[in-house]
Amino acid sequence: MAEYGKRALNKAQTRLDILNASYRMTDAVNFRDLKVKDIAQAVGITEMTFFNYFAKKEDILRYMMGIWTLDIFAQQLSAPLAGEAAIRRVFSHAAQQVKQYPRMMVSFIAYIVTNEISPEADVIEAPDRYLRYPEMPELYEAIIPSGNEILMQHLAEIDPSQDHMDTLLQLASCFYGDVLVAHTAGMDIEMLYTKSLDLILGRIKG
Repeated sequence: MAEYGKRALNKAQTRLDILNASYRMTDAVNFRDLKVKDIAQAVGITEMTFFNYFAKKEDILRYMMGIWTLDIFAQQLSAPLAGEAAIRRVFSHAAQQVKQYPRMMVSFIAYIVTNEISPEADVIEAPDRYLRYPEMPELYEAIIPSGNEILMQHLAEIDPSQDHMDTLLQLASCFYGDVLVAHTAGMDIEMLYTKSLDLILGRIKG
């Protein structure tokens, strides 16, 4: 089992607490309208202390996506899948996150579109990984691939002879675009993802 100092674990726990508080608070308020002081109060820290963990409020969204990528990687370690099945699991996991915390994902997309944050997810530090997955020591120091790298690997498993860049772009468009359609039209995100993947992956298989 990995061993981390009390200070490192406390910092990791506070980062996770800030994310979880943001999830809870966006049940009633859009992320853009959340105040740092309210998030800090919910976690039990001062507003000034908050900035020891995140340079700005929007960085919570990049941390959220880092955790999401970590979860996908952990799923693959515990129950490996390949090709189409693996891609569909990635999107199924995303759909569950969108259903549970709809305003957080929509906010992440909105901030990307307006160039207010980078689309790159945070690299999650080892103590945070340990707290989230205390029984998976192989995860703590592993290099976590990006979402695009994960999808490209699984596309290559379907057909290693093809250049899958166009398909990756289509998957990215589906990943973000279907969230906005579901949010604005009141449609089921999992159903939208399934239909999009049927079309996109069907082209690869011929």
